[in-house]
Amino acid sequence: MRKIKASSLLRLIISYIVLMFASIIAVLPLAWIISTSIKTNVEVFANPPIWIPRDPTIANYVNVLVNSSIPIAFLNSFIIGVTTAFLALLFGGLAGYAFARFNFRGNRFLSLFMLLSQMLPITVLMIPMFYMANEFGLVDTRIGIAFAHLVIAMPLVTWMAKGYFTGVPKEIEEAAIIDGCSTFSVMIKVILPLVRPALAATGIYAFVSSWNEFALSNVLTRSDASRTVPIALNEFSSFFRVDWGDTMAAATLITLPVIAVFMAIQKQFIQGLVSGAVKE
Repeated sequence: MRKIKASSLLRLIISYIVLMFASIIAVLPLAWIISTSIKTNVEVFANPPIWIPRDPTIANYVNVLVNSSIPIAFLNSFIIGVTTAFLALLFGGLAGYAFARFNFRGNRFLSLFMLLSQMLPITVLMIPMFYMANEFGLVDTRIGIAFAHLVIAMPLVTWMAKGYFTGVPKEIEEAAIIDGCSTFSVMIKVILPLVRPALAATGIYAFVSSWNEFALSNVLTRSDASRTVPIALNEFSSFFRVDWGDTMAAATLITLPVIAVFMAIQKQFIQGLVSGAVKE
C-alpha cells in the first residue's frame, strides 16, 4: 500500500513539475513583451537584459494610442473577427449538422475534403483571393477580409460542428419531433442549447484565427480603412530601425483583450473541447 501511494505521489510531483515548466515557457514571452513595453530606450538595449524596468514609463502606450493607426486597426480587427466568427458558426454549424444527421451521396467525401483543404498553405490562396476580391470590389474593405478569413476558418469549424452534433443522441431529436416540433425547431430549441459550449469554443477559434491572420490581410489591405492589427504592427519598424518599446506596447494592447476574453469564457471553451471529443 505504501509503495502504491509513493508511486502515485511521485507521478503527481512529476506532473506538477512538467506543468510548471510548460507554463513558464508559455508565459515567458508574454512577460518579456509587457516588461519591454514599459521600458525606456536605454533599458530596452541594456546589456545584460533588464527584466524589471528601473524607471517604468507609459510613454510607449501613449505614443501607440495617439500617434499610430493601432486604435483604428483594433476596431477593424474586432469587426472582422466577429463577422468571421458569426458567419463561420452560421454556415459551418448548418453544414456540420447536415453532415452529422443526413445520409446523402458524398457525405463522407465532402466532409473529408473540407478538412483536407486546411492543409493548403495560405500563400497558395493569396493570388486567387485577391483576384476574386478585386472582381467584386471588396479589396481594402472589412467585409472582403472577413470573407477571406472565412475561407480559412470554415473547414475546421464545419468539422468540429459535425463532431459536436454527432455526439448528441438522435433519440432526443426523435422525441422532440414526436412532440410536434419541426426539424428547424428541434435544432433551435433542443440541439443548440446542448452544444452551446462547443459552439462557443468553435467561435473562439474562428475569432482568434481571424485576429492573428496576416498574409491574406496584407494582400487585401491598402489603407487604414481595413488595416488589421497584425498589419498595423509593421508601422513601428523600418529597414534600418525597429522601435521596440512602441512595438511591444502595441503587441500588449493587441494580446491582452484576447486573453481577457478567453479567461472570461474558459469554462465554456473547455466544455466545448471535451464535448467535441467523440468517436464516430
